[in-house]
Amino acid sequence: MNTATLTEIVKNEVRQRGAKEVGIASIDRFEGAPKGHHPCDYIPGAKSVIVALMPIASGLMGWNSFMADSEMVPEHEIYSRPDGKEQPWSPRTTLRKHIERRCSYEVVNMDLQSISMHTAILLEDFGYRSVYLPTTYGMTLSWPGNFIWDFPKMKSAGGPFSHRHAAVAAGLGQLGRNNLFMTEKHGPRVRLVSIITEAELEPDPQITKPICLGEKCNICVKSCPSKAFSSENILKYNVGETRIEVCTMNKENCRNFYKDSSYGEQCGRECMTSCPLSRKLRKPEL
Repeated sequence: MNTATLTEIVKNEVRQRGAKEVGIASIDRFEGAPKGHHPCDYIPGAKSVIVALMPIASGLMGWNSFMADSEMVPEHEIYSRPDGKEQPWSPRTTLRKHIERRCSYEVVNMDLQSISMHTAILLEDFGYRSVYLPTTYGMTLSWPGNFIWDFPKMKSAGGPFSHRHAAVAAGLGQLGRNNLFMTEKHGPRVRLVSIITEAELEPDPQITKPICLGEKCNICVKSCPSKAFSSENILKYNVGETRIEVCTMNKENCRNFYKDSSYGEQCGRECMTSCPLSRKLRKPEL
């Protein structure tokens, strides 16, 4: 089977299983990846990385104002703990976070995980060793938002593989000043997953024209309540042919504010929700 035919079969598999977009990166675009996190650290001899994308519904971006005038769910309550002590809590915040985590992350992540699994198995049916990686993050690993932190905090946070950099390499979009991956159509409101394979597939062209509005916008930087981003220190590097320019980020500020503010109620993920890219939905012409 030639490369073009296999590429089309793989892309059709990803799309038919529900992904809105799919891109392919050749292995040379990962030059400079951190040691231990290059595609070849997972599949020696890997030749391609496939990235699938699913958008998050724009309506969910207003989650932290849902049920604002609820007559059924109170904003604040006091409950008695098993030790007899009383503790304040917010039932409304709990339900808001349930909506946000379930609908913006868990459901989308599981869809993408299923897509990546079936795609990897398809490639192995054709004789190409492949691996699919967890969406960032799964509920089997503690992450900001869990009430019980199962593992000690890493000195420098990071996942096993950077889906956002892989998506840049696969021509799906770029990184914005807020360090989030974004596309022209969906802005930063997307989720990603990657499949690494021995198969040599046709790579997609990378996007070299800036998508992020950059310094002339800077809304995400100004909106962050934890002041996690610095516009004075811009990190510049290349992913393949794509130039990346992102604000340096104080991850401790981000993590601690999220944890201390009712697990995100005051944060509201402004780095994502404030971005003006594709905020207005385009109705298709019938």
